[in-house]
Amino acid sequence: MKVTQKQVILCALSLLFCVILGFGGYKFLNRSVSIPNKMVLSEKPDLHDAYDRGVKYEALITEKPSELQNYLAAGSAWKLIGDATQDDVWYELSLQAYERAIEFTKRKNSLALSNAGQIEEQMGNYSNAKSYYLESIDLSPGDTSYYLMYIKLLRYKYKAAPSEILAAYDLGMNRVLGGADLISSRSQYFKSIGRFDDSRRDLELLLKNNVITQAQVDSELLEMKNLEEAAK
Repeated sequence: MKVTQKQVILCALSLLFCVILGFGGYKFLNRSVSIPNKMVLSEKPDLHDAYDRGVKYEALITEKPSELQNYLAAGSAWKLIGDATQDDVWYELSLQAYERAIEFTKRKNSLALSNAGQIEEQMGNYSNAKSYYLESIDLSPGDTSYYLMYIKLLRYKYKAAPSEILAAYDLGMNRVLGGADLISSRSQYFKSIGRFDDSRRDLELLLKNNVITQAQVDSELLEMKNLEEAAK
């Protein structure tokens, strides 16, 4: 089959595009990260170990960009400092590590995605957090922890309507076999919005499956009785 000059040119351009794209991905994974001097933590010596771990794993990312654990460990170290100081500069470093992990795994690692979502939520970027949590759910539909992160975001940050929150619970219930922690969480949510009969049904289901004890059920029922009486 005769190859035309046009086909040769198109093939060359496609190859060039792939090379540029690959180089761009490599540069993203290996981009330099601006880390504050350790002296900024001089009054917090309990955070020095976390700082040293962060620096260590950032160096390993540069040396071994094909090892996912390095990105996750760096992100975890910076997040620990961020949680202790409530300074966004550390959360930014953590997010950058997780974003590189997401790029490296081609958005196929639910842990990296959910970790990025938690950082975005902490920084007040709720829309980004929501997207990350939903991606995590789609990748790992059997892991209840991602539904609970998503539901927590809807409840406390978005202040979503009960219909939206209960739809999120239903999404998890339909995908997860058992899902005791989802049922337990939903029971507590029902109680918080005054739907005591629904909360009791969830408690009975948990008791039937030996997830909780009769003593725990009795304690919850007593609390709901007091709440009902207080609401009259």
